[in-house]
Amino acid sequence: MSSMSPRSLSPFALMIAAVLLTGCPGPGPRPDEGDRRGPPPFSELDLNRDGQLTLDEFKTHKIPHGDHTEVFNSIDSNGDGVVTEAELTSHRPPERPARPEQDQ
Repeated sequence: MSSMSPRSLSPFALMIAAVLLTGCPGPGPRPDEGDRRGPPPFSELDLNRDGQLTLDEFKTHKIPHGDHTEVFNSIDSNGDGVVTEAELTSHRPPERPARPEQDQ
């Protein structure tokens, strides 16, 4: 059985080996970098696991924009002061206004 030295490997093979050894997931955002699209799973938001999300629970999580109370109230479709998993998954945030085109 012969062993290969790093000098006998092509630069591409070395790069592949480095990626495999470091566990690099490849291009794109990593889940632990907080660049997730959409809300976190309901189970992550419902801190006391009672099947209802209160405003206090909602406030413990970072939101991309807006006021926690305003966003919570827009998700709470029946206005009962708690958000269910069904309300969270069926909620669609309002469209962001289009950015004005910049002159170049």
